[in-house]
Amino acid sequence: MLQLLSSLNKDIKAAANQKDSLMAVWDNYKLSSYVVPKKYGGVDMCYKDLLTICEGLGSCWRFYFRFEQTHLASSLISLYGNDLQKLHYLPQIASGLIRPVVGFSRPEMEPNLKSVTSLCDSTNGKQNLIATNYFINAEDANLLLVFAKQAGDKVVCYIFERKDGNSVFEMGTKTSVFGRNGLEVNLLDFKQMTVESSAVLGKPVDGKKISPKTLVKRITFGAAVVGFMKTLIKSLSEYCNRTLQQNLPLAEMNAVKHLVTKLALNTYVLESMCYYVGGLHDEKLVLSLDVEEAIIHKYARHLLSEALSSTIDVVGINTATSGMNFNELLDEIMASLLLSNTELDLKKFVASQVIMSYANTNADSIKQWRSFDKRLYERIFGRVEKAISFHDPKLQHFIAEHAHPSLKDACINLEHTMWRLESLLNLLLSNHGKSIINDYTALGAISKVIEYNFGMITTIARSSRSYSIGLRNSDLEISWAQLYCSEAANMSMAELRKLYDYFRFERMNSVHAKIGESVLNTGEYCIESPITRNW
Repeated sequence: MLQLLSSLNKDIKAAANQKDSLMAVWDNYKLSSYVVPKKYGGVDMCYKDLLTICEGLGSCWRFYFRFEQTHLASSLISLYGNDLQKLHYLPQIASGLIRPVVGFSRPEMEPNLKSVTSLCDSTNGKQNLIATNYFINAEDANLLLVFAKQAGDKVVCYIFERKDGNSVFEMGTKTSVFGRNGLEVNLLDFKQMTVESSAVLGKPVDGKKISPKTLVKRITFGAAVVGFMKTLIKSLSEYCNRTLQQNLPLAEMNAVKHLVTKLALNTYVLESMCYYVGGLHDEKLVLSLDVEEAIIHKYARHLLSEALSSTIDVVGINTATSGMNFNELLDEIMASLLLSNTELDLKKFVASQVIMSYANTNADSIKQWRSFDKRLYERIFGRVEKAISFHDPKLQHFIAEHAHPSLKDACINLEHTMWRLESLLNLLLSNHGKSIINDYTALGAISKVIEYNFGMITTIARSSRSYSIGLRNSDLEISWAQLYCSEAANMSMAELRKLYDYFRFERMNSVHAKIGESVLNTGEYCIESPITRNW
C-alpha cells in the first residue's frame, strides 16, 4: 500500500496542471473501485488502506474531493439502499461508468435539519421536487444524491441519474472555482421535477439519518490534510536548507525550528488520530465514532490554518522568488477550508454529544445531587470535596502499565485530564443541568479538552506500538508523544480552570490571597473565637 501511495503521489505531481492528465491518472489507478465492496465489483479495502489512498490524494484537492464524493455516495447506497439500488448503482460506480456527487444545502450540523429548504410536494398523487443544492465538481457527474423535505418536515434523500438529453435539472448560473486544479462548487436547480417512489434512497424515514452522515463522517478529510502537510513540510524543509540569512541557513535558526516543530508535531497527532479511528473501524470495536471523526475534522481545519500562518512566517516576502507557488498554496488551503464544516459547528457538535452522553449515563446520580438534601450537603461540603478531586486526581485505569516505560508521565497526564474532565462535567450538570449545552464558552473549552484527550490517547498508542515492533524512528516518536502529552495536559488544565472560574465554582487563588492579605493588614490572626458574642 505504501508503494501504491508513493507511485500515486509521483503521477499526480507529474500531471498536476493538466486536467486531462489528472483524469487519466484517476482511470489508470481505478480509484472508484476502492470505495465499493468486493461483492459489487470493488476492491473492498480496509479502512486504514482507504485512509492511505486519501493521504496520497491530499496533494491534489480536486482529486481528493472527487474521491470523497464517490466514497460517500457508495457508503450511503451500501448502508441505506435497497437490494435493487445496490445491484444497479454500485457495480457502475466501481467500474467508473457512474460518477456520483452528494448535494448539500446548508453548512450547519443541526440535528433538527430545519435549514433544509428544498421541498418535495405531493400534487394529484405525484411528488414534485423543487430543490436547490450545492455540489462539489458536479459538472461531469451523472449520479446525484439530493436532500429535500416532505410534509411534516421529514427529510428524504433522493437519487437521480443524469443521462444525455435529460433536462429535468439545470446547472446553476453560479459556479465558483477554487484552487490550482479547478475545484468547483456548482449550484443545481431542480424545477418541478416529477419524482418516482423508486428514486428515494432506502426508506423515506432514513433521510434524517443519512443527512448528518454527509457532514460529520469526514475522517478521510483528515487523512488528506496529512498528505497535504507532508508535501508542504518537505517543500518548507528544502527551502529552509537552501536559503541563507545572515550567512546561515534558515534551517539553523531557532525560530524556524520552532515553527516547523509545531507543524510536524500537529501533523503527527492528526495522522495518529486518523489511523487510530481507522483501526477501530476495521476491528468493529466501536459502533459509533461520530465524535472522534468530528474531532479529526476540527483538528485538520486547525492544522491547515496553522500551515498558512507558519508558511508566511518562514518564507515571508520571499514568496515572490522562492518558487513555492505561494498563491496556489493559498488557494488550495482556502478551498479545503471553505468546503469543510466550520470550527464553530464542530465545537458545538463534539461538546454537546459528550455532555449528553455523560448526562444520560449518570442521570440517576446527577438527579440525586440536584435533590434538596444533597444540595444542602453540597452547599456545606460538596464544592470542597469536588475541588480536592479536581486538584488531586487519582489514577483509575493505570494506563502506564500497558505502554512504554518512557511514556509513564504521558499516561499519568492523560488519566489526570480524564479525571478532571469527568469531575467538571459532574459539577456543571449537578449545578446547571443540560442548559450548559447553550453556553458557548463551556462548549468551546470542553471540546478542546476532549480533543487533547483524544490526541494523547492516539499518540501514546501509536508510539508504544512503534517501539514494540522496532520501527526506525520509534525513539523519535516516543519523544514527540511525550512533548505533545505534556503540552496537551497543561492546556487542558488551563481550559478546565477557566471553566471553574467562569461558573464561579471556586476561586482558589483569590481566596488564598485574601486570607494572607487580611492577616498581614491586621498584623495578627484576625478571626474571633468561636465563643465570642456580639451583644
